[in-house]
Amino acid sequence: MDAPDNNDIGRRAEAAPAPIQKERGPGRLLQDARLERGLSIEDVARQLRLSVRQVVALEEDDYDKVAGGTFLRGFVRNYAKLLQIDSAPLLRQLEDVLPPPPAPTISYPSEGIPFPSNQKMGKRNLIIGGAVVLALLLLIYEIYRGSEANVEKQPSVQAEAGIEGEQAATLPQLQSSDAMSNGKPHAMSPDMGDGAPEQQSIPFSVPPPVQQIIPGSPGAVSPRSENPGSANIAGTPGPVIGENGVHLIFEGESWTEIRDGRGRLLLSRVNPRGTEQVVHGTPPISLTIGNAAEVKLVYNNKPVDLAPFINAYGGTARLSLK
Repeated sequence: MDAPDNNDIGRRAEAAPAPIQKERGPGRLLQDARLERGLSIEDVARQLRLSVRQVVALEEDDYDKVAGGTFLRGFVRNYAKLLQIDSAPLLRQLEDVLPPPPAPTISYPSEGIPFPSNQKMGKRNLIIGGAVVLALLLLIYEIYRGSEANVEKQPSVQAEAGIEGEQAATLPQLQSSDAMSNGKPHAMSPDMGDGAPEQQSIPFSVPPPVQQIIPGSPGAVSPRSENPGSANIAGTPGPVIGENGVHLIFEGESWTEIRDGRGRLLLSRVNPRGTEQVVHGTPPISLTIGNAAEVKLVYNNKPVDLAPFINAYGGTARLSLK
């Protein structure tokens, strides 16, 4: 068997890669400085408040057993300060040995967070807008229906007043015809003939003066029987209440306050349904009428429409009569 050629052995030795020497950190320098000062590992661990295992790991550059990052640099700096040597070259040597810290990455979750789509937002806005429009339409309808009801009630009240006037006119005529047929016209006195029926049908009417009627004469009844009829034919909407008279007819419960031009309080009370009030005062007369939709107002024998003065939300009417 032939011996290997020396040239081949030399070429193989040159081709073999040199062993990579591990770069040492500051641990060897710290260990040498400690030994020069005659300190044991236990002494260093006690003064630095570290464990013996951590001091040994620092001197052997085994940084996996020591806290990394800022704590590791702090340990090296404190160790150098204890040994009274400069820590700057040790820290630079440590930076060369330690691997560079990984760049921080911030990851934002891109899944699992529900975002409302434009289609859903559009539907929700459409529903909200429709609800607002519907509420406005209902409000307008309620206001219109309330004003229309007030307009319808006013002619009905005037028609009822006309019917009562016609009934009051027929009663004196029937009584006068009975008295003429019996031949006793003097039995028809002014008070008994048509004073009582007139007060029952129209409580606030003013009877004609007594001196115009001559008791005992047959013709004394005819003027009394013609006056109510002619008044109703003329279409008088209500009883004659005099100048600056305020007549209130309550079809529903209403709190009312009335003051005249002198500041006098003419009326302030809650008026039940079916009642009436008549007051007189010096103009201008200020009125505050609650539940005004259920109240009829007559001023100087003329009806006054309260609808324009009614607050749409509270139902209260405030006005001044001159």
